[in-house]
Amino acid sequence: MKIKGNIFTKRIPTILGVIILIGGLIAGILLVGKPQSLLTKAGPTSVPKNVRISNQRAESITIGWTTDVPVTGLIKYSDNPGNLSMPGADVRDQVSGEAGVFTTHYVVLTNLGAGKTYYFEIVSGSASYNDSDRPYQVRTGLETNLGTEDIINGKIVSTASQGVEGAMVYIEIDGGEALSALTKSGGVWQLDLGQVRNDKGQVITYDRQGQQVSLFVQGGALGTATALTNTANDNPVGDIAMGTNVNLVEGIDSGQAGMTQGSGLAEGAGFGSLADEELLNPLTDGEKIATSSPEFRGKLPTGTKLTITVESEIQTATFDVGDEGMWVWTPPVGLEPGEHTVSIEYEDEQGILQKIVRSFTVLAAEEVDGLPAFTATGSADPAPTASPSATPTVVEASGSSMPSTESGVPDAGVLTTTYWLLIVGLGLFLTGQISRRWIKTI
Repeated sequence: MKIKGNIFTKRIPTILGVIILIGGLIAGILLVGKPQSLLTKAGPTSVPKNVRISNQRAESITIGWTTDVPVTGLIKYSDNPGNLSMPGADVRDQVSGEAGVFTTHYVVLTNLGAGKTYYFEIVSGSASYNDSDRPYQVRTGLETNLGTEDIINGKIVSTASQGVEGAMVYIEIDGGEALSALTKSGGVWQLDLGQVRNDKGQVITYDRQGQQVSLFVQGGALGTATALTNTANDNPVGDIAMGTNVNLVEGIDSGQAGMTQGSGLAEGAGFGSLADEELLNPLTDGEKIATSSPEFRGKLPTGTKLTITVESEIQTATFDVGDEGMWVWTPPVGLEPGEHTVSIEYEDEQGILQKIVRSFTVLAAEEVDGLPAFTATGSADPAPTASPSATPTVVEASGSSMPSTESGVPDAGVLTTTYWLLIVGLGLFLTGQISRRWIKTI
């Protein structure tokens, strides 16, 4: 004799299983379609920043850069742009014999030919970086007589007065290209001002008792520092603390200094000293702004053809600098909160392609209190139309297992909840079916 139960006795497990199964699928789709963070922001990356060429000689050049996070770094280079087969390791890796991870990266390429163009890309972590699918390029200097030795040295310290090892110290004097050194244990560094050359590779003459010297310290994760001194007070230079901007000599107007914190990668025949005026907003790397529509501006010779590019969402424009020499541009599409970069490219008066790259952070609404916003002001200068353009490209490094990011980086989803709901739903569904058959047999 069969016992007849009501429909709910027979059907509830099956119906409940189906409902949970469908609910799990819907929830999974919704969760996968959204990033995990409530507010999307660009986080720290291994992308090379603050790339600088210095110490240009007939036989060698130095390439320095920073990353947000500690990673390995090296240069792949050659005089053939189609075959970047020669590796250039960080100077610290050459000493230790193994690849270290740093936020400052300092590579000296040696045994180069005089007056030759070399091509390179930066390998940061497991990815390689170049300039819009083509290598960066730099030209070595010509053979020239050595200048008379003139030592400049000092010490870089932390805010706790401890020596900072691994900081990059750049120095410039008027008319000369940048020299650089990497601080050693205890934060000490030393350079020879007698080897400063102009953009034609010639040793320059300068006042060895009163010449103004500008110093810029790039400490990667530790930040930056700037200082002014002169040749009468440079052996040693006073201690420079990270995060400070100091005038070490009375009588020097710090506003007249050609500080190097804004100098970016220069291409072509030489590095050239880049003054702050080329890109006035943002003035320094890492600047925080409180608007999604920043106004980028600077000063260049009238008629200069300028290309400006903003990332992460690529927006770019090319235009000629107006009669007054001032240029202004605002990206037509608002920028998302997070870290971005802006780069400008132009040819200087010698026909050398110059490039300045700076990073800045667009703050979310809750972070903007008390912070400046360099906002678009409705300038009469015509705003060029932005169009898609290639920018420094990430290329898969040899042997890398990283997926290609050429078409964009997909948002991370959450699948765990979907899997559990799917399992529970199937379990209840099967339980309902088994219970139904069991009831029918009673």
